Amino acid sequence: MSSAPEDAKTTVAPHRDLVRWLAAAAVDPDYARVARSASPPAHVRRTGARAGMWVVLLVLGLVVVTSGAEVRSTASQTARERDALVAQINQRKAVIAASTARLETLRAEVSGLQGTASLDTQRNADLLAGLAQARTLTGAAAVTGPGVRVVVDNAPPSRSGNAGKVLDSDLQLLVNGLWQAGAEAITINGNRLTALSAVRTAGSAITVNYQSLSSPYVVQAIGNPATLPARFVDTAAGQAWLDLQTNFGIRFDLRRADAMVLPAAPAPRLHVPNAQRRGELP
Repeated sequence: MSSAPEDAKTTVAPHRDLVRWLAAAAVDPDYARVARSASPPAHVRRTGARAGMWVVLLVLGLVVVTSGAEVRSTASQTARERDALVAQINQRKAVIAASTARLETLRAEVSGLQGTASLDTQRNADLLAGLAQARTLTGAAAVTGPGVRVVVDNAPPSRSGNAGKVLDSDLQLLVNGLWQAGAEAITINGNRLTALSAVRTAGSAITVNYQSLSSPYVVQAIGNPATLPARFVDTAAGQAWLDLQTNFGIRFDLRRADAMVLPAAPAPRLHVPNAQRRGELP
């Protein structure tokens, strides 16, 4: 039959095609059939790929949406915090501005008070200086300084009798001459003289500030020791005392003193219920 030779030709390749046939038929035909039956059709594979892609896109979309929401939430929280900080800063600025204004007001008040205090301080200093001078001049305060020391005493009885006795008028003359020569403070036997002091005879004794004195009489006068003795001698009181010394032998010894302490006068006995001060103090 003619078919048998054709089949033989199909299955049995010529020698020259044997190598190509072995390479093509190296895999068992059954394996090829199983592989072809296990692989899904092409349209099924395309559908699965599309589904997987949509799933990936959906997941990516969810991630993007979630991230956007978180970003918006974070941005909103940041904005709120920034607004809160700005509000606090503005509030603190307002407080600082108010405090600065108050500080300037207080500085102005302090400056005014300092000016008033300085004026009051100067005024008080002037008043204190005036008071100190007044206390010195009136004898209300103890004083110290240079001046002269005068010792006077009765003449010896054998020389002039009663004419050689120191009288209250003689002491008055001596004190007035020292005041005229520039004395600033005077004591007689430690009794400070003031405008209210009286030098007079009471009984057989001379009294000063109601205190009885005995001879010798020591007169201390604070003043310029370089000019006080000469100026005293030039006064009428000085000339009178030179005459008492020369004519009646009354002791008169005037010497300079570098430092003396004169006590304050006793408390005044004069009260002023009616006299009123007129004008400002000098």
